[in-house]
Amino acid sequence: MRERIRERLWIGMFFLMLCGGQLCWLMGGSRTAQEGYENRTAAQRPVLSVGTIEEFPALYEAYYNDHLPYRDFLIRMNSGLEYYVFQTSSNENVVRGKEEWLFYNSSADDNPIEAYKGMGLFTQQELEQIGNNLLTTRETLSERGIEFVLFIAPNKERVYAEQMPEYYGAPAASYRTQQLVEYLQETTDIRVVYPLDALLAAKEKGSRKLYYRLDTHWNYIGAYIGTRELAKELGVSMPALEELTVTETDPTICDLADMIHLREQLNQDPDYVLSGYDRYHLTTDRHDLTGAYIYHCEGGDERKLFMLRDSFADAMDDFLAAQFHESYMVHYSSYSHELADREQPDIFVYETVERRIGELLTFRIESWK
Repeated sequence: MRERIRERLWIGMFFLMLCGGQLCWLMGGSRTAQEGYENRTAAQRPVLSVGTIEEFPALYEAYYNDHLPYRDFLIRMNSGLEYYVFQTSSNENVVRGKEEWLFYNSSADDNPIEAYKGMGLFTQQELEQIGNNLLTTRETLSERGIEFVLFIAPNKERVYAEQMPEYYGAPAASYRTQQLVEYLQETTDIRVVYPLDALLAAKEKGSRKLYYRLDTHWNYIGAYIGTRELAKELGVSMPALEELTVTETDPTICDLADMIHLREQLNQDPDYVLSGYDRYHLTTDRHDLTGAYIYHCEGGDERKLFMLRDSFADAMDDFLAAQFHESYMVHYSSYSHELADREQPDIFVYETVERRIGELLTFRIESWK
């Protein structure tokens, strides 16, 4: 009933948009023109000159499109119609699943939906190349007394396959990450942590979500489970999730809802704060989203941790850093071998989400220079 009421409301708003556009403009004024829902800078009015004659039409078209009256209103209207009436997504990179779950699908980001379906498998040559890269990296680090661990965070659709649209079918039994993990375990001694089984087991036992329904990432509960598996590989003990206190907080991130311009309409899920694990007086020295996270704590493991990370580490950082005397976690966009050399860690963790494992084809530490 609630869904039907929403559909009727969006249909009514659609006809209002068609027939009452000028009225909306008069009532809303310039506020309806640019409200920044696309998270980018609007195109500026181009200046016609001898040097811009050829590109002027395209530039002016971009300017006109960005400054169309009530543009943001129209975008949100279209997104609402697609979502509530046609039960789909207005953005090709967002897939609408069951029970209003959203999933990420971008060919520019290793196409997670294709991976879900078992497409784009690694060739034997590619597996061997990744294996050689990681072995070379491990040996280079080992010469300096540095441990090396590969950590792969599972894709959201792998953990919540039951929320994927029916037309995608069940998740493929054979897929890229499984290929890689099995290859590395069978043919190398590379230490690999892929906490899929731990996440599935936690999902089966608990009622709380492990990934955000409207975001590409895991939440703090899912991140804790992944961090605990990584810590176990590093010889550090952390309490089980059942031993912690989980407190609900207000909704926070929802990048997929933002991509279809429906954050305000959809974002009602709680976030969580976890307490009850030993933080060893953790202090934060720096927290730069695309740079470095630097932490110190008293009483933790004496080894220094260095992590090459992506955005999935953003929910792991406090949990993991609280276990080590010193932690340096750098975003891949700011990483260099020289940086790792300068920090002189005891542990090097390469952290990546499943959909970015193709980058292991080119990652290799052969020397520090």
